[in-house]
Formats: sequence, C-alpha cells, structure tokens
Amino acid sequence: MKLRRQLLLVSLLTLSLPWAGCQYIQEMESALRQGQVEALRATAKAVADRVSSEADFVQRLQQPDWQQPFERQLYLHPINTPMQIDGYDDDWRHSRIRPRRFRDLVDNSLEMELRLARQAQQVLLFVRVTDPNIRYHNPSISPLASGDHLLLRGMEPGGRVQDYVLRAGAPGEIQARYRDSSGRVREEPRIRGYWQEHQQGYQLELQMPLTMMEAGLSVAVVDRREGGGSRWLGTVHGQERPAPLAGLEAPLQRAVEVFSDEGLRLQLLSRNGWQVAKAGDLQPPYRVVQQHGLLSWIYLRVLADNYLPPAAEPAINGRSGSPQVLEAQQGQAASGWYQWRDLRLAQVALPIRGRNKEVIAVVLAEQTSAQLLALTNSAFNRLFHFTLLATLITGMGLLAYASWLSFRIRRLSKAADQALLEGGRLQVEFPHSKSADELGDLNRSYATLLERLREYTDYLRSLSSKLSHELRTPLAVVRSSLDNLEHEALSESARTYAERAQQGSQRLSSIITAMSSASRVEESIRHAETETFELAPVIESLGQAYTDLHQHVCLQVEVDDLARGRKLQGSVELVVQMLDKLVDNGADFCPSGGLLKITLLAGQRGLLLTVANDGPPLPEKMQGQLFDSLVSVREPGGETTHLGLGLHIVRLIVEFHGGTVTARNRPDSGVEFEVSFPCPDVPL
Repeated sequence: MKLRRQLLLVSLLTLSLPWAGCQYIQEMESALRQGQVEALRATAKAVADRVSSEADFVQRLQQPDWQQPFERQLYLHPINTPMQIDGYDDDWRHSRIRPRRFRDLVDNSLEMELRLARQAQQVLLFVRVTDPNIRYHNPSISPLASGDHLLLRGMEPGGRVQDYVLRAGAPGEIQARYRDSSGRVREEPRIRGYWQEHQQGYQLELQMPLTMMEAGLSVAVVDRREGGGSRWLGTVHGQERPAPLAGLEAPLQRAVEVFSDEGLRLQLLSRNGWQVAKAGDLQPPYRVVQQHGLLSWIYLRVLADNYLPPAAEPAINGRSGSPQVLEAQQGQAASGWYQWRDLRLAQVALPIRGRNKEVIAVVLAEQTSAQLLALTNSAFNRLFHFTLLATLITGMGLLAYASWLSFRIRRLSKAADQALLEGGRLQVEFPHSKSADELGDLNRSYATLLERLREYTDYLRSLSSKLSHELRTPLAVVRSSLDNLEHEALSESARTYAERAQQGSQRLSSIITAMSSASRVEESIRHAETETFELAPVIESLGQAYTDLHQHVCLQVEVDDLARGRKLQGSVELVVQMLDKLVDNGADFCPSGGLLKITLLAGQRGLLLTVANDGPPLPEKMQGQLFDSLVSVREPGGETTHLGLGLHIVRLIVEFHGGTVTARNRPDSGVEFEVSFPCPDVPL
C-alpha cells in the first residue's frame, strides 16, 4: 500500500472526534431529559396539591361514578366542529374519536362500533353494526320493536331509568320511542336520527339533549333471532342500571388550566382512568424537526436512543392506560419516555390521595423533548460542521504531507536505481539532501555509501591490470630461473620439483594474461580503426574454424539470405574476438554431442547474431550480472582458469559497435546469447 494511502487511512482516525462529540451530546441530552422529568414531576406535584387541597374537588373525585369498572361507562368527547346528522360517518372519520368496539362472543358476525361526543348541550352518537341478517320492524308483530333495534337506557337527574328504542322499518329518518308508566308506546321527539344500511349491516346517527342522559347512559344493540330470541351487545344487558357518563368536569378543568404552559399537557384522570380535566397541548414537532433538516433526521434515526413505545392519544378514547398511570393508581409516582410523532415524550404520573390516604385520581403531566431536541440539534449541527471542517483540513494536510514525503522517497529511490549504470559502473553524482530529518540522513548515508562503493569498484577494476603489471617481473625472473635450471644436472627428485614449478609458473602466466586481457581489449577498443564490412562471410569462415576446434560438440552455422550483403561499421578483429568468447563459453557448457548453433538473421533495426548451446540453464539471479567484470557461473576447480572476464569483454565490444547483448534460457534446455548490431543501411 502506498504511503499516501496509508496516511489517508490514518487520517480517518479523526472521525473519532465526531463520535466522541456525539457521545458527549447524548450524555448532555440524558442529563437534560432527567432535568425535564424532574421539572414535570414538580408541576404534577403542584397540580396534585391544588386538587387535594379543595374539599369540593376531593368530593367530586370520590363519587361512585369514578370508582366503578370503566368498561360499563361511556365517555363524552367534547367537539367544536359542526356535525350533520344524516346517518353517515363522514364527519366522524375526521374527528380524533376512536370507536369503542363490541363483539358477540358466541356469534362473531355480530359487531358494534360506538362513538359518543358532546357538542354544547347536545349528545351526538354514531353506531355502526355489522349484522349479515337485518330484521326491520314489523308493527303488526309488536308496537315497540319487533326487529333489530338500538336501545338507549338513560337516567334522569331524579334517578328514574328510562329505555328508548330506535328501530326502523326501512332506511331513513328515525325517532325514539319508549313505554310510559302505563305501558303505552310513545314517541320521544327530543331524540332524532337516521338509519342507513352499509354492505355488512346498518348504522345509526343520533342527537339528543344532554339533560336527558346527564345522570347516566348505556347503549346496546338488540339483535332479533329466528324463533323469537335476541342477543344484546353493548354496555348494558337485561335489567342493569345505566352507568354514569364520563367526561370533562368544568371545575376541575379550570383548576388544572392554571398550571398550563406552552408545550405542556396536563391531565387529571379519575380512579378508573377517565380523563376528567385537561389543559395545554403538546408542541408540534415540525417546528423543531425542520430546523436543521437532514442533520436532525440523522440525529433522530442514528444517534438517538433505541426504540421507544408510541404514546397513546387520550383524546381518542377518553382514558389513559399507560404503565405510569397504572403505577400511580397503585399509589406510586412513575415516569417514562414515549415516541410521539417525530419527538420523544416525557410522562410523569402522580397519585392524588383523599382523606383516608386512598388514591382518588392521578395527575399526568406530559411534555415533548422539543426544546431539548432544539438544543441537541443545534449542538449536533455545530459539532457536525466543525468536525467535518477539521476532518477535511486534517485529511488535506496529511494528503499534502504524504505527497511531499512520497515525492522525496521516490526521488531518493530513483536516484538509488540510477546510481548503478550499465556495466556495473556507479553514478558519479548523487543528489545530496540538506534536510535535517530521517530522510535527509538516509539520503546522505546513501551518498556516502555509493561514493565509497564507487571508489572500491574503481579499485577493483584497476586491480587486475595493476596485479598483472606487478607480477610479470617476478614471474619472468622465476621462469628464467627455471629455464636455466633445466640445463643443470639435477637429481631425479629435483627434476620432478622443477617440472612442477615450471607448470605452476605457466598457470600463473595464464592467469596474469587473463587478468590483463580486459585492459588490453579496452585499450584496443580506444585505438581501433573502424571500417565497413560484411558480417556474413566472417561468420561463415569462423564457423569452419570452430568446427575443427570444438570437435566434441555438433556445431551449426546458419546465415539468413536477407543478412547477406548487410554491412557493419566497426572492427573485424574485435567482432572475431567477441565471437571467440561466445563460442568458447558455449562449448564449455555444451555436453559432448550437444548442439552449438550460430545464427545470423536480418532484423528490422539491423543484424541479429545468436549463439545457442545445449546444457544447463543460467541461474535466475545471475542473468542480469553475467556481463559484469569478474562474474562467473562456472563451478570452482577445473584445468582452465576463468576469472569471469570473457562475457565482460563481449559487452565492451558490442557496446563499441553500438549494439546490445542479452542472455536468456531457452524453453527446452540450454542457453542463448543474442547480439544486435545496427547497420548503416538500415534506418534506426
């Protein structure tokens, strides 16, 4: 991985800054939420103290109306919008009143939905009945109700119970009827409504004065069965007395409204959970959520707490049954958090105790986290932009630094790669850095190392000529002494030693000759006179001589017809010496009976001379060093001394003629040397 990419990845560690900031914001929000709960608890405590301090309020909440099971009671929802009494639910569907559902446990096909509302001093009622078999009223059977009908059981202020029947012979306007004390069926003009059919049954919409049902009201659907039986479905059955209506109490409402505030919703719940007073409303979430748009959405969806249960709307069914309310009904203060639309909702429930310390009501205080969300969103917004800016600046700074650092490293790497020239020579000039950092020290260390290595290489290059020059004189003295010693009378053992000394001096002479051959070739190259000659005849004539010289191999010479007539600018003697070295090298490695092939071809840029031989392949690690001085791949030992100068001389001669020489292993077996010569008659 490149250094620039590594530093770019390291720069991603700066993303831990916004993570840490978000953690801090969450901790801050948690503390603010706890403070909000405490403030709500103080408000609820003030409401509870206000209600419990008034004897009239305590007496109202201790009435039997608020102590009985809530299932038998109906709740009057206050509405202010005008309603059209026509038997259809168009107006009711736009209200926030959730219908109460009743289903027959024996016959699941019979079902009733009931909505009840109060508008000024009128009671509005809508009933939707699911009944696959509708039986309309037949007056000949019964004057009051012979078919399916709706029963309203009301209680007047004096405690008198009266049943009102609403039945129809066909869809349309209906009117309530009842039996008076003498048993006569009479009409009740104060209760009017409409009966309409729908696909699954029928529905009724009624309007009546509140004074008729103020003391109590129960509703039931009576479904007539074949054979004369009937089923009752609703809040009353048989001869049960009607239950008191539940709804808002004006005195309690005024007492609670004193503590109302913006964004705060207060509710006073009876012992059985009905809402008897309320004040204030929750702050709409769009004021806060749209403040920062996408960032708010990110905070709410990603960085906020885990899932919260949805909050129920008390205006839907008139009562609250949250866990906090249930705990408060048992005498314990409780608090909790809910999800309300796009905001979180805090709930605090406190019990109100009567004279005997029993729980008579519950105060429920609710407030959204709108203000907290505004604070945390604002903090998150600033944190997001600041950390984004810091991350960009840090990333760009690290990227620029990485680019500058990688540029210096690449420059140093390029200088190190170019320090070694063709032929093993070292570059004289190496860039020196004046930087005081580690890369500057490394650059200067490289420069010092290469300078010392160049001096040592120059010394090694001249070592062979110096040694050959210094050793020739004492070697000549030794050889002349041995020659003179041959003319002396020596014993048999002494003569044996003299012969061995003579052989050793001859080997020393060949070593010195080999050591000085490269120097002589360089000297001859500097003083060589060039001429234009054809290379093909030279190759063919040398091939015949090589056949006689190397008889242990099968030598072949192949000259392309296109190569004939091509002329080369150079020295014939040097080319012959070069070919001698290549053929001698190939013959030494070629096994007995193996193939040694010399090929001359015409290429696009000149002549290609190839010398290929069977035998062992070249070591992979030595292929790039074969033409350096004093490099040899031969096994140590043997009769002939090899100092690794032959191929070095080949490279010097080829470079003198402007060509190139390469060595490679053949796919089958053996080695192939290829020399490329440019020709004057071939355009480069």
